This record gives sequence, C-alpha cells and structure tokens, in this order.
Amino acid sequence: MSLRAVRQEYDALAGRYDQRWTGYVAASTALANARLPLKPGMRVLDVGCGTGVLLKQLRERMPDARFLGVDAAPRMLAQARQRLGRRVPLVEGSGEALPLSDRSVDAVVCTSALHYMADAPRALSEMHRVLTPGGTLVLVDWCADFVTMRALDRVLRVVDRAHQRTFTARQVRSLAAGATFEHVDIARCKIDHFWGLFALTARVPA
Repeated sequence: MSLRAVRQEYDALAGRYDQRWTGYVAASTALANARLPLKPGMRVLDVGCGTGVLLKQLRERMPDARFLGVDAAPRMLAQARQRLGRRVPLVEGSGEALPLSDRSVDAVVCTSALHYMADAPRALSEMHRVLTPGGTLVLVDWCADFVTMRALDRVLRVVDRAHQRTFTARQVRSLAAGATFEHVDIARCKIDHFWGLFALTARVPA
C-alpha cells in the first residue's frame, strides 16, 4: 500500500509542491549538495528526486557529470522534466526496487524519501547494489532524535498512509551498516525551529 499511497499523495501535490515547501526543500537539498563530492564524468542517481531541485543544483555544480532521477510519482517527475528539460533522464520507480543494473552509478543521493519506504533495509541494500565499488551514498531525512520529529512521526502514522517511519541517527547508521556500507558518518541539525534532520554519508567497500 505504501508505494501506491506515496504516488497518490505526491501526484496530488505536484503542481504546488515547490511553492508550498520552498524553504524546507532549499535547506534539505543544501545539506545533501554540500556532502556529495562531484567529479567530471561521475554517474549520480537521485532516489526520490521529486521536482528535480537537487538534480538542478548538482548539474549546475558539475555540468560534466551524468545525472539520473528516480521517483514514484509520475506528476512529480513531470515537474522535474519542466525544470531539467531533456538534460537529465528521469525514471518512475521505487527506492526499494531501483530500475538500474548492478554497479551502474558512482553516487546515490536521497533526500526526504526514506521515511516513506515500507522496507528501509531493502532500500539501503538497493542503493548499495547500484553503486560501484568505492561509491558514495548521501542520505538526508527527518531525524527522530528531535522531539518535533518524534511528534510528527506519531501523528503521520495515524493520518498519512504514505508515511512509514522516522528514524533516529543511531537507527539509520545501523541500516547503513546492515547494508554493508562503510565509513558511515552522520550529523544531526535543525534547519529551523521545527524541522530536525540527519545527514548521512557512507561508502561501498572498494
């Protein structure tokens, strides 16, 4: 049910998503952008790319890299195509079953999507699968170490069929380790008085 609920919720939001969440999206994508090293020719996948804000930021930083976006909601992808044109391939799909071959990208970035995934361990394993040896994962999401995020999690579990779970920093570190990522580093921060996030970086063993 989760994937269908996510698709329905974000297809309905797509036309007004950027305007409604401007500040949050800017802050959360900035966290991911700052943690992702880019080099010419790199292949970078954005899981849960939404309307393409982060992909646009990354492409502006490194036009010679190659970018790909995956999202479950077709109308969010339509908004992303308007933003990115034909320069970035965009594919409908789930983070728990990525439509990519093994070892096909050098970096995976995922912002504000993990809490929608019904099988988070599988999602981390999928991100590991598609990364090349030595590849980088950057994961940014809500952090249950903050009281506001714990309260939001409790409410959304009742009222929002799409929402699954908000993780603590320790829990998401454990997920990454369980998917055999190494060099796992995680930081927590508040981006305003309400939103508290974690930002994780990790690598696939070389």
